[in-house]
Order: sequence, then structure tokens, then C-alpha cells
Amino acid sequence: MSSALTTHPSPPRRAAIDLAIVHGNARILIVEASPHGIVVDLRGDAYGHGAVAIAAALDDEAIDAFLVSHDDDARAVRESGVSIPAILRSQFNSAEARLIGPEIFGLDTATVPDPRGRGLLPAMTLSACVLSIKRVSADEGVSYGYVYRTARPTTLAMVCLGYSDGIDRHACNGGRAWFAGSTHPIAGRVAMDVFMLDVGENPVSPGDEVVLFGDEAKGYPSPVSWAASLGKTAAEVTASLGDRIVRSYA
Repeated sequence: MSSALTTHPSPPRRAAIDLAIVHGNARILIVEASPHGIVVDLRGDAYGHGAVAIAAALDDEAIDAFLVSHDDDARAVRESGVSIPAILRSQFNSAEARLIGPEIFGLDTATVPDPRGRGLLPAMTLSACVLSIKRVSADEGVSYGYVYRTARPTTLAMVCLGYSDGIDRHACNGGRAWFAGSTHPIAGRVAMDVFMLDVGENPVSPGDEVVLFGDEAKGYPSPVSWAASLGKTAAEVTASLGDRIVRSYA
């Protein structure tokens, strides 16, 4: 397969976070928790969404505190100009306040297994660019161990996300990603920097966008369904995403 890379103006790995959705989810959860105090859980860099950016976006909401993992995180939130205090776990009193967790990002939790059923939408869309393509015949083994073999002649797209970015190596076991209006199977084990997508007969070129998860109303796999195919929660998936993935906010 060709290893030539193409430079593109947009980041090749991107997590786009919709702050309007975060606000909408927050307001639903704040109303549900009333009249208790509200603490929003921003540990794990806000489950991969960016703690400082999320704290700044929510600074005008009826929130009493942000829960963070370390003193450095609290300092970063404070120094960004956010007026709501950032606290550590030892300062959180569950008898006095309700903790709002990953559900604020539309992710599933033990207490909110179906966030969309509660009106909570996914805030993150994770996407990456196609690096190269290869036309292959039927019964072609793909990636490590050839655990995936093509069922027919098809086109494979190499996508620039890998396990060094936090993508599970075993995403090929039922994992699908969106491309050109529909979802397609992850072909073979995820490599360090890339994975392969079986796009069938769809025209594809380097630079085209592939979406791993986002808003299912747009046809994307949801973070909940993507994580379920791996036997994980969506919060585990987003919190594991690496720094090479550029976060953007709108």
C-alpha cells in the first residue's frame, strides 16, 4: 500500500466539541438535580473534552463547583479566569451536592445508560482523514494476524487514527466508522498510527473525512454504540483519546 501522505489544511485527527450541546445537556441535568447544589465532574480532562475549555464555557451556568483530578488542573481552571471554583475529590460532599458526570457530554454512565433517551446529546464528533487507499481482491488478509479477510473485491482506506491516539486495537470486532453517508467495518486490528476501513465500492480519496463517532442523528455511530462494540463505556473511550487529536470548539 502506498505510504505517501498528503498535507491538508484541516487537522488530520480532530475531536470537534459542540459547546451548545454541552450547555443544553447541562441545563437538563441542573433542572433534574434541583434544589441540590451542582458539581460538574471534569476529571480526566473533562473525559477527553478539555477541562479548561469546558469550565470556561459553563462559567455562566448554575454550577457550584467543578471537580478535577489534581491541583494543577484546579490551578489551570482558576488561571483561565473561570469564576466557579475547581475542587478535588476530598472537598466534594455528596450529601450537599449532586455530581454531574460524563452524561453532560452525552455519554453513558451506570445511572444514565441511555443518555439520548434523557435528551442528552453527544457533544464530541471524532474524525480523521484518509491517508491512502488500496484496491484489493476477495479473501485479502488485512492488518496484524489477518483476523479480517475481505469478503469481496473492495477498496481499503487507511485512516490516520491508531492505538497511540487511544483507539482500541480490537475495534475491528464489530466496530464501524462513517464514510460517504453510511457506516463501514473497521478492517483488521488497529495499528499504532492508523486503521483500515473497508469502504466497498464507494469512491474515496486521500483527505476524505471518516467519522468514528458523533451524533447518530447525522448517521454517525454514537459514542455509546462505538464503546459498546468494545465492551466499554463511552466515557472510557473519550477519556483515553490522545493529545495528537486536535480539540476544536464551536
